[in-house]
This record gives sequence, C-alpha cells and structure tokens, in this order.
Amino acid sequence: MTLQSPPVQARAAPEKAMAARLTTAQVYEAWRRKILDHTIPPSTKVNIHHLSQEFGVSPTPVREALRLLQGDNLLVATSNKGYATTAILDEQGVRDLFEFRLLFEPWAAGAVAGNRLINPSKALRDELQRFKEHPENIKHSLISHDNLFHTAILDAAGNQVVLTAFQQSHCHLHLFRMYNEDWDRRSTVAEHEEIERAISAGSPVEAEEAMRNHLHQAYRRFRHASADPKETSENPTIRRGNNPRLIDSTQ
Repeated sequence: MTLQSPPVQARAAPEKAMAARLTTAQVYEAWRRKILDHTIPPSTKVNIHHLSQEFGVSPTPVREALRLLQGDNLLVATSNKGYATTAILDEQGVRDLFEFRLLFEPWAAGAVAGNRLINPSKALRDELQRFKEHPENIKHSLISHDNLFHTAILDAAGNQVVLTAFQQSHCHLHLFRMYNEDWDRRSTVAEHEEIERAISAGSPVEAEEAMRNHLHQAYRRFRHASADPKETSENPTIRRGNNPRLIDSTQ
C-alpha cells in the first residue's frame, strides 16, 4: 500500500499554530494592561501554569514576562517562589513619591528652559499633539503621555542619576493604577501645556513654578483617588524641602 502525503492544509496547521503563539513581549503587554486596568486586582497571586494555559505558550515566555513585570514593580515575588500583583499605593506612598519628584523635577524644568541648546520645547509640543490625536484607551494613553512628557524634560537636563532614579520609581504605573476610566484628564494636559509654554519661552523661574504647581495639583488628584478613602487625612500636605538648586546660577 502506498502511503499518501498528508494534505497541504493539514501540514500547514501546526506551523500556523506555532506562528500564532504569543511572544514574551506580547504576554508582558497583555498582563501589564490587565494589571493597570484592575482586570487582575492588586495583591493577587499569579499562577504560572494557569497563565501558560491561558496564552497557549510554554512556561518559559510566561516566566520571562513575569520577571519584566517584577522589574516594573507591578509584581512582587512571594515566599513560595511565585508572584503576586503589587498593592495600590496608600496615602503615605503617594506623598513619598511626590516629595521625591519635587526634589528634582522643578529644577530640571528650570535647567532646560534656561539653556537653548538643550531646550526640549519642540519634543514637548509634539508629544502634547500626539496625545491629543490618539485618545484610544485614555488610561493607557495618558500613562504613556505622562511618562514621555516628564522623561523628555529630565533627559534634556542631562543628569543620568536623576533620570535613572525617576525611571526606577515607576511612578506613572503605580499612580495611574488608582484611576478608573471615567475621570477628567484635562487638568493634566492644561498643566503640561503651561510647563511647555514656560520652557519654550526660555523662562527658568516660570518653568520651575509651573512644574511645582503641576506636581502639587497632581498630588491632590491622586490622593483623592486613593484605594482606601478611610486612610485619607483632612488636610493633604507635602513637606516642603529647601528647594536645593543643583546648578548655582550665580556663578
């Protein structure tokens, strides 16, 4: 008896299935979105075997994606060598994060405004325009916009230590986890526009003040979006530091 070759369509099926399998990057993006959207609630244990079944992939890309999410501080390792989604920031955590940002972001805004060679006003205008034209998923779009806008200023300032510290805080991911979809983003955009105008005008004092005002206003918004309103105090304040200047403008 002569064995016939399997139909071409049948031979192609496994190859098509392999091509349809998600990569590590795709698993990472899918789970990152679910964590930020609260589809996966905070402080929820993660099962690698269940994830492998969900995405139809081996455990290897799942483990690699989970390590990336741990690097984003969206997952934390548990005592049984597993993972769990991190908790939402409490009132103290929000306050600590904004006090940290107030130490260097107003300085950075002033520094780039006062130097035409590093002034990032065009990049800031382009980013504001890009955000306004692509309002697909407002939470994810604003997370991206906020990160790109603030990073452009810090990157232009040219202090790698400051930029790295900001990036490692993952503040945008943690803060925006507090918000639902039905909130008004207009205040954030208006404050970003005010910062951009001051930087574009080459006014260090106005740029510093615009950034400082933005961070204080953002603190109030995020604080009121706290996951546990019972922990919210009556008078929200951020401790005022000495407003150190890393560059002595008198020299």
